[in-house]
Amino acid sequence: MNRYDHHWQKLIALARQAPADTGAAPYGFATRVAAQGFALPPAPWLSLERFAFRGLLVAAVCSVAAVAFNFTDLSADQSDIYATGTTDTVVELLDIS
Repeated sequence: MNRYDHHWQKLIALARQAPADTGAAPYGFATRVAAQGFALPPAPWLSLERFAFRGLLVAAVCSVAAVAFNFTDLSADQSDIYATGTTDTVVELLDIS
């Protein structure tokens, strides 16, 4: 049962508890029923949702900062990498040793 159905069932139960008066409903009855229906305790996953959103924001900031700090390395001239004529890292390491 989803959250909406739970609210609806609670409102129906509160409406059934009202006195069986054939006249008009007492003043403020609809407001009281609606207020009691929406005065449910918060769902337990709401705090987790708040922390998940904060975590997403922190991860996004860290990603942007990593790209910003390494942008000069990424945009620098990479011609010195290919100065040896080989692009194989293993061959270059074996030549050094």
